[in-house]
Amino acid sequence: MPSVPAIEIDRRVRAAQGALAGADPPVDLLLIVQKADLFYLSGTVQQCHLALPAEGSPRLLVRKVRETAQADSPIRDIVPLRSFRELPGHVRALCGEPPWRIGMELDVLPVGLWETYRGVFGDDAEIVDCSPALLAVRSRKSEWELDQFRDAARIHPLLFAAPLRRLLAENISPYDLQARLEAEARALGHCGLVRLRGLDVETGIGIAVSGPDGAAPSHSMFPIGGAGPHAWVSHGGTRVPLRRDVPIILDFLMSTTGYHVDCSRMAVRGAFPDRAASILDRIGHLLRGMESRLRAGARPAEIYRSAVEEAAAAGLGEGFMGPAGYRVSFVGHGVGLEVNELPVIGPRADQPLQAGNVIALEPKYTDPEYGVIGIENTYAVTEDGAEQLTTATEAVVAG
Repeated sequence: MPSVPAIEIDRRVRAAQGALAGADPPVDLLLIVQKADLFYLSGTVQQCHLALPAEGSPRLLVRKVRETAQADSPIRDIVPLRSFRELPGHVRALCGEPPWRIGMELDVLPVGLWETYRGVFGDDAEIVDCSPALLAVRSRKSEWELDQFRDAARIHPLLFAAPLRRLLAENISPYDLQARLEAEARALGHCGLVRLRGLDVETGIGIAVSGPDGAAPSHSMFPIGGAGPHAWVSHGGTRVPLRRDVPIILDFLMSTTGYHVDCSRMAVRGAFPDRAASILDRIGHLLRGMESRLRAGARPAEIYRSAVEEAAAAGLGEGFMGPAGYRVSFVGHGVGLEVNELPVIGPRADQPLQAGNVIALEPKYTDPEYGVIGIENTYAVTEDGAEQLTTATEAVVAG
């Protein structure tokens, strides 16, 4: 049985073809190789090229494993690809004689592989970047996709309940806490894989940090860093046992069918300190303000600016969205088949939000003593507001 319904793949193919037609000058064919884009347009992550002409039906060219691709994908035209040298023949069959303008995902395609494709096509084709158009298409989720998010979101309230309280009762380190919560998440239905777009952008299913070690800045694009267990894994929890009465932040990504739901909650062994509770209360007010602005037509840059201004007015300016000097330049981000999708709620994002965008809002504050304090929820943007997909209680979990 196909992993994605044929009607859903047909919708996506038509949307991508519309983006091709709208390019200036138009693109003759998309040649898709990256796994998230491949799954989006075909329903499989086998080793394939998806050749999608501006008009007509797509062709899936499979290096391995063809039988699995045929079981996964509702695409009807699935053929073997024995060598890259066969690609021009397939493009000719789908688009006619050259010259061709071929779109590829140049934001993630390695230069060495790009040069291989240039050599294969020679003077017959110009290879251009299709990533912005494709990511824009992917940013508007269908009702079928929203159901995939809802299925993933059911795990958070289960994970941040009895399993978390049971682990907090033990003498445990942040590293062990995040590892054992990952195992619990898999047992609850997590598919076990998290995908992000870009070079060396990495994370596990979840992160748990606490105290001064948790205040260490991230070397990547995340507002939560952490000292990590080793220089090779320079983020997340350490193996030093959790201290009592010190806040713990948990940031976990749930995915049951490839669609990620991002959620952060606070926990503590013992009692949550009064000053930390005050910070968390102010963060909650910030989140409510961001939520109120989240609707179709809103400009992400305005949501970002309002959040930064309100954080400063609440006494959280220094340390908002990262330790001093290391603030990340967003307060929210799109999620989907990859964690870091469009749109970004950042200072230069002026493209209005659209119904169907799915966005994680994550106001967070880094305190040198307590580490990171914050809340994160994932929302589906609608014409008149937003549907909150994350349903776990925002109350601090104590053990």
